[in-house]
Amino acid sequence: MSQPLVTIGVLSWNRLHYLRATLESARQCIQFPNIEWIVSDNESEEPGLHEYLESLNWINHKIFKRQTHADAMNQIVEMASSEYLILWPEDVQFTIHGDWLVDLVEILGKNHWIGSVGLDYQRRVTLENLYHARWWRNRGRVMDECRRYGIRFRRQRLLRSSRHFGIRTNGWMWPGICGSGIPSLTRTQVWRDLGPWHIANNGSRSIIDSSLGAEDDMVRRFYASRRPLQTAFLLRPVAADIITDPTGCKAKVRGRYRYGVYMPPLDGTLYYRISNMNELIQHSDDMPIDFSAGVQPLGFSIPLDANGDRLKSSINLSVVYDMHQKTEVKYPLITKPSS
Repeated sequence: MSQPLVTIGVLSWNRLHYLRATLESARQCIQFPNIEWIVSDNESEEPGLHEYLESLNWINHKIFKRQTHADAMNQIVEMASSEYLILWPEDVQFTIHGDWLVDLVEILGKNHWIGSVGLDYQRRVTLENLYHARWWRNRGRVMDECRRYGIRFRRQRLLRSSRHFGIRTNGWMWPGICGSGIPSLTRTQVWRDLGPWHIANNGSRSIIDSSLGAEDDMVRRFYASRRPLQTAFLLRPVAADIITDPTGCKAKVRGRYRYGVYMPPLDGTLYYRISNMNELIQHSDDMPIDFSAGVQPLGFSIPLDANGDRLKSSINLSVVYDMHQKTEVKYPLITKPSS
C-alpha cells in the first residue's frame, strides 16, 4: 500500500549540537517510504553549522535566509508538497525507532477532526492536569466551549491504529492546533486554511516568546474559525526536548545571544538513547508515558523536581553567549551522576 507524502520541516539557528542530534536521530528513527525534507536555517553564525547542513545530500531543500521564526514556518508550509507536515525545531531529538509514522498517518487519515499531534514527551504534571481535569474547576473554559461549539463539544478520545498504536486527544482543554507549529504533525491544509503565522502587535517584547506573538495569534484565529479540531498526544511518545540546562530548559537563541547551558552530547552525536517501540513500558493503557519515565539521557542527568518530574523553566538568563563577539561563558556542566 502506497503512503502519502509527509514533509519534515526543521528550523535551525545557531545550535549545531542540537541540530545534528535532531537530524541524525530523525534519519535513524523515522521509517517511512515517502518523505520530503526541508531545513530552514536563519543564517547561523556558529562555526561548522553551515558546512554540516551542506554535507547532507538527503535533505531535499535547504534554506539559508535571515527571517523570523514565523516567516520560516510560513515558507516551509508554502513549499511543502505533502498532505502531512511535521514542523520541527532543532532542539527536540527523536528517541523511538520504527514505522510509527505509518500508524499516525492512518489515524489522521481516518479522523479529519484531529488538528495537530504532539510527538514529544510531556511532563507528568502536564499530563495529569490535562487528562484529569474536572469541568467544575474549569467552568469558564467549559462555558466558552459550549458557546463556541454547541453539540460539537470537543470531548477527549482514545484512538488506535489497526496495529494498536494509540493517541489520546485533548478535547476542550487545549486548542485544536499547536499554535507554535512545533513540534507536531499536522495536515498541511489545516495550516493553509488558518492562514500564515504573523507577528502580532508589532511582536511580543517577551524574551521567552520566540514567535513574537505569532503563536498566540494563531490560537486566537483557530478559535475564531470555530473548527472543532482537537490536538492529541501519543501514548508512546517518539521524541524529547533536549534539556542541557540545570534549570530544566534548552539553550535558546534570541538575536545575537544564546541563553542557557549549551553543550555537545557527552556520549557522541545523540543526547538520548534510541529505543525500539516495543521496548517502552506502557504504565497505563490510556495515558501517555511522561518524560521522566520514558527518556534515557546518555552520560548526563535530566534535572528533576522534588516529585521526580522533569524540572522545567522557560529560559536561563544567567548564562549568556554573544554569537558576534564569540564570548566564552563558564558554566557548570551537567555531569554523569555519581555511582
